[in-house]
Amino acid sequence: MVTLKSRVRAALKPLSTSLRLRVAAGVLAGVMVVLWLTTLALLYFLEQEMLGTLSAQQYSVVSLLADDIDRSVAERVKALEVLAGSIEAPLLAQPERLDASIRSQTVLLTLFNWGVMVTDRHGTAVLSLPDALGRQGVNYADVPAVTRTLESGRAGVGAAQVGKTTHQPVVPMIVPIRDAGGRVVGSLIGLTNLAQPNFLDEIGANRFGRQGGYLITDPVQRIFIAGTDKSRVMQPGPPVGINPVYDRYIDGYEGSGLARSSRGVVELSSSRKVRSTGWLMQSVLPADEAFAPFYALRWRLLASSLVLSVLAAGIGAWWLRRELRPLGEAADLLGAMRDGVIPRQSLPVRRDDEIGALAGAFNGLLQTIIEGEARAAEHGFNQRLRVIVSQIPGVVFQYRVGANGHHSLPFVSDAAREVWGLAPEALASDAGGLADALHEDDRAGFAASLQASAATLEPWHLECRISHPRRGLRWMHMDAVPEAAADGSLTWQGFAMDITEAKDAESELRIAAATFETQEGIFITDAAERIVRVNQAFTAMTGYTPREAIGQTPRLLHSGRHDAAFYRRLREGLERDGFWQGEIWNRRKSGEIFVEWVTISAVRDRAGRITHYVAAFSDITEHKRAEEQIQQLAFYDSLTRLPNRRLFHDRFDQALAASARNNSAGALMFIDLDGFKGLNDQHGHVMGDALLTEVARRLSASVRETDTVARLGGDEFVVVLENLDVGRDAAAAHACRVAEKLRLALAQPYLLVLPSGGAGVGYRCTASIGVCLFNGHGETRDELLKQADIAMYRAKAAGRNAICFFGRQVEADEGAAPTVAPAAGVGAALGQDLVDDDLKAGGAGLDG
Repeated sequence: MVTLKSRVRAALKPLSTSLRLRVAAGVLAGVMVVLWLTTLALLYFLEQEMLGTLSAQQYSVVSLLADDIDRSVAERVKALEVLAGSIEAPLLAQPERLDASIRSQTVLLTLFNWGVMVTDRHGTAVLSLPDALGRQGVNYADVPAVTRTLESGRAGVGAAQVGKTTHQPVVPMIVPIRDAGGRVVGSLIGLTNLAQPNFLDEIGANRFGRQGGYLITDPVQRIFIAGTDKSRVMQPGPPVGINPVYDRYIDGYEGSGLARSSRGVVELSSSRKVRSTGWLMQSVLPADEAFAPFYALRWRLLASSLVLSVLAAGIGAWWLRRELRPLGEAADLLGAMRDGVIPRQSLPVRRDDEIGALAGAFNGLLQTIIEGEARAAEHGFNQRLRVIVSQIPGVVFQYRVGANGHHSLPFVSDAAREVWGLAPEALASDAGGLADALHEDDRAGFAASLQASAATLEPWHLECRISHPRRGLRWMHMDAVPEAAADGSLTWQGFAMDITEAKDAESELRIAAATFETQEGIFITDAAERIVRVNQAFTAMTGYTPREAIGQTPRLLHSGRHDAAFYRRLREGLERDGFWQGEIWNRRKSGEIFVEWVTISAVRDRAGRITHYVAAFSDITEHKRAEEQIQQLAFYDSLTRLPNRRLFHDRFDQALAASARNNSAGALMFIDLDGFKGLNDQHGHVMGDALLTEVARRLSASVRETDTVARLGGDEFVVVLENLDVGRDAAAAHACRVAEKLRLALAQPYLLVLPSGGAGVGYRCTASIGVCLFNGHGETRDELLKQADIAMYRAKAAGRNAICFFGRQVEADEGAAPTVAPAAGVGAALGQDLVDDDLKAGGAGLDG
């Protein structure tokens, strides 16, 4: 034993002392390993490829056969349903007629080799063909398929079983028989004897390959119901756990697999479900036959690899001995230099492949210099790299997920402070700061995209939002490439860029595109006011198509209603403010004039020069008409077209404000027609309306355009006079003159004509007028209206057709009688502060 160990040690000693032998042995071993690993890998992939191809071919054949069985079963069930539909319920009680009816269906009888049966609703056979089988009168209610059809009324294919009377393996196909009301009254059963020639034999008669075959399996009972080998019909399949591939087929798997059968034979099998019956159409082929070509190829490849191995060993040994000879010579020289036999000098370089071995002994003299230079070069490279990274418009980062699931950023460029608002050193050990900065709606997407990249090791692309502490919400685009480490960690090398401006620009472009095609008409001109683009609403409103409008100027739409000064002011506003908006009357292509609300904006370049004009307009013609109608209804009396109470209040408030602001006097006159009710009673309200309309016309014609005439309702009118003569007495005299003018105008005879025509009616009518003065200080609208109303009633009480001023005496004592002054004494009376009393001017007195 000692001698053997000594011999082995002696044989291996040259390997430990000779680099030449070790390199030769190592190279040859490497070549052998690569050669044989390549051969084995090739054999493995060829085997898998052949397995996939054979499986696909086998499964395709099985699928075609399964579809063929499906059609055959469907044809037989359909034939049964047609016959069952022709059987009337009374026939079940008339065996002779039922027998004749069934026997006439010769085609149907040829479809079922074991005949047909008819049962009543209790499952008892009332008819069985052929008669010799003795099934008539037997109850089949204990057969699940029969019971299921009788109860549910659905056709079906029953499980394969041994017949009750014939003791033959049969497959029943059962359809319900219904009465006129649709109730199930029996069943029609077609029977196929599996032990005799049947439609399934057409499939079982074939073979798959030389030794393979086909099987049809009932997965519920785990039995074979048909096959190439008839002896296996109604035989159980392998027990659970014996053949895992067969178990998968039973559980519903459709496809192919390779497994050892219960008979100990490795087989390639395929299975496909027959949809109408639930059976499994299967094919099996021994693996030896299936892979016979592959096995022959495998032996040829192994033999070839062995020959190549021997050849490579011989060539490699010769080549290595030749190539490594200079290495020994270099070693001798280095030893001589070490011992001082020869001075230190550069080793001779005869071949490039020997430089490494010679440098290994010689570089002891230069190692310090080389290492120093390497460190200096590395430091300089790192400095240049950091400068380059700092100039990149984004964040360069390393994102690491450790084997324990911990997230960190070992390296983050300084740009993170500006782009993310985060300190790089805070992220080096924990990425929680970045996760917290993510927008809450983007955190799930961030984690999902990271996991997807980790699962596939594909590049990580992500757009997300980050809450910047100073700059608010910012959009980021991240790109990184993952690298898997041996310790199970993953590191992504990448960069992140702030794309907020790009996102905003993209959003603005979408908004601009959507806005351009709004219901507003839009056209764009160049700086020379030539139209360069219009939208669909422009065409719809103006009638001009883009082809007709582009290249024209907006003068195409001019209506002629605006003068040159209007357009000059428009251009001045554009030049001054950069935009203009207002109403413009334009003309459609059809010639129709319409009014539009236009907003024009000037577009300038970076130098401030106008490059385009954008005009957006909407047709407000109908709006203007409606506005005018609403204005008329809301603020004007519908009969007289005078301002109504609402507009009167507004104008009176403005008059009071102007009076206070300018310290000017004004007067409020309250006018009530005398005897108006008599006209209505005598001639009707229509004639009364005619009188009110004429009164409104006379009142409006008797005052200035700046004064206000309004109808409060009924026969009551008010007049507001502004900017009366300066001085209290002069203002009172001015108001008195106007009131007298109104009284005289209303006292003139009226010729009232109905709108419908006819003879006119002559009528005389007078008015009582109450007047109060105001100067806008300390008096409210309601107080002044009350004063004028009181003065009017004083004029009524004084005999009507009179003018009465409201003064301090009336305000203090409404029961006091008004003062009546003749026309000649009006001025004197006013001069004696009569305006502070009630002034009554009768018709005769004021006239003369």
